[in-house]
Order: sequence, then structure tokens, then C-alpha cells
Amino acid sequence: PALDLFARHWQTGEAIPEDLFQKMNRARNFRAANAQMRQLGFGFADLLLHIRYRPEREGDPVAYTRAILQEFSPAPLPPHYAMIAGFTHLFASPVGYGAGYYSYKWAEVLDADAFTRFREHGIFSREIGGEFRAHILSRGDSEDPAELYRHFMGREPDPAALLRRSGLA
Repeated sequence: PALDLFARHWQTGEAIPEDLFQKMNRARNFRAANAQMRQLGFGFADLLLHIRYRPEREGDPVAYTRAILQEFSPAPLPPHYAMIAGFTHLFASPVGYGAGYYSYKWAEVLDADAFTRFREHGIFSREIGGEFRAHILSRGDSEDPAELYRHFMGREPDPAALLRRSGLA
């Protein structure tokens, strides 16, 4: 692993033992499904609040949101769970995230998927790094980001890459 290049014992210079590395990986992915579902629930609630919610139809926004999030939770949520009361991304963000919280999860998909190219060719591949710089980083917002991504990857994004990275597939 890449950790072998720099993660060494400060006195002996010994690399991290493989069994400890495996434990670290398992810890990173512990409850990964719960974490994924929680974020998906936040994104879905954000979209529904901005696109479908009508107070005269759905009533109390706290109860409405709680019901949505319950569908994404493996355990019952507390009766007075009021996520939207303190979730500034939904309404109070100065950068305007309304109906855009899902973009965090989508960015994770793109990250995990793009990294598959580096894994296939070596994570320190100058060729792939150069292509990433040329097709993604140097272009900024000068072209449609989805088109830049497709040009770099040669295909559409694969959401399964995030599931694999999280140990869920």
C-alpha cells in the first residue's frame, strides 16, 4: 500500500504490519452502509423539501423530514428528531445548497470511480496523472464537468465504485 512509502515507526523505521493495515481498512468501512444511507437520506430529504413539500399538504416540516429519514435508518429515530432545525445546508447556507446536498455523495462517486483509473495503471502513474490534469484540473469550469469526466474516464461514472471502496460490494 501507499502507506509503505511514508508511514514508518519513528524509532525503528518499520512499516505498518499487514494485519494492522487490514484492521485499519476494516475500521474505515465499519458501518459504511449506515453512513451511506444517512447521507443519501439527507440528500433525498433536501430534494423533497425543495421540490415537493407543501405545508398545507404535508404539514409539519420536522415530522415530514423525520418520516423521510426514517426510511433510510436501520433503527427507529427518536420521536423528537429534528434534523432540519440545525442542518444549515438546507436553507441557511450562504453558498446556496438548496436542493443540492446530494452533490456531496455524487462527488464521492466521481472520486471513487476516477481513482479506479489510477489503481488500474498504478496510483503514481505519470500518464494517468497527466491525463487527469489535462482533462479535469486544467479545464476548471470552462466546459461541462460531466463531459470532462467522460472524456477522462472514457465512459459514464460508475456508482458501484463507491460501494466497492466502502466495502459494500
